[in-house]
Amino acid sequence: MRVLLTGANGFIGSHILQELVRDGFEAAVLLRTTSDTRFIEGELSRVRVHYGELMSRASLREAVQDAEVLIHCAGKTRALRPSDYYAVNDVGTRNLVAACNRHGRALKQLVVVSSLAASGPGTLGSPATEQGRPRPVSAYGRSKLLGERRVRARCRVPYTILRPAAVYGPRDRDFHLAFQTVRRGVAPLVNGGRQRFSLVYVGDVVQGVMSVLGRPEAYGKTYHLAHPRPWSQREFLLLAARMMHIRPVSFFLPQVALYPVYLGQELVARLTCRPSIMNLQRLPEYGVPGWVCSTERAARELGFVAATPLPIGLRRTLDWYMQKGWLRAA
Repeated sequence: MRVLLTGANGFIGSHILQELVRDGFEAAVLLRTTSDTRFIEGELSRVRVHYGELMSRASLREAVQDAEVLIHCAGKTRALRPSDYYAVNDVGTRNLVAACNRHGRALKQLVVVSSLAASGPGTLGSPATEQGRPRPVSAYGRSKLLGERRVRARCRVPYTILRPAAVYGPRDRDFHLAFQTVRRGVAPLVNGGRQRFSLVYVGDVVQGVMSVLGRPEAYGKTYHLAHPRPWSQREFLLLAARMMHIRPVSFFLPQVALYPVYLGQELVARLTCRPSIMNLQRLPEYGVPGWVCSTERAARELGFVAATPLPIGLRRTLDWYMQKGWLRAA
């Protein structure tokens, strides 16, 4: 099977690429000439590389021509301004769909790696479901939902949409910020740390992607990818602290106190042209009761259950951070 992967150099995409190569797929990737490929250097000599980007229709046309399956993992998770999210996650996906329709003569399936942010919030008593009305609360979530709608409305190739919950694991830089904070001996509990959220280890996301390849029963469907057991922010931070043998000082932090912090981070990001996950566009995600999603549909229809519990996945992640020097030992 010939598989084209976008976003192959990113956190999730790099793990997907390694699995494709390991399983013997005839893989190709779409990369910008400026892409940081440190995580996939070992795979690049074994795959076909197309240089281009989602905003270049010519490069998309060339990339999709021979693919039988397209895994669309490219996306913008950090941005200097809201329009940046829409340019990549919405317009970029529209361009990709157009290329699939016009030039993907061999294409049999498009797999879109979206986000739970497109579904919107959920709680233990009322988790977000794939069939429910989407209620994104941030520019990021709205941009991902618009990208999904481009696929549903326009794609003439059978498609499957996957919405991973909060993804953690080796190479991730977003949760790394939380680990750094705990490593310094503090555990700020936003609104008391009660917000619960679904999590998924990156290796399980990869298995979720692999589970839908060539599965006609998954065509036209949307699936959440998450471990069935949600965690609160407080539980997550204290578990990380125990694994690092640290007794952090926990303190209540009202959401309103995050505003000046996020504003400062956004100003620094704009001055340095280096986007941060801590930006005002994503601040509303802290103001909802939770980010819990139902995983029943994937289990029932695909037989997929994220198998890695948080203690095991977190241990693997922290070990990787230590090995790579991203965190110092206590």
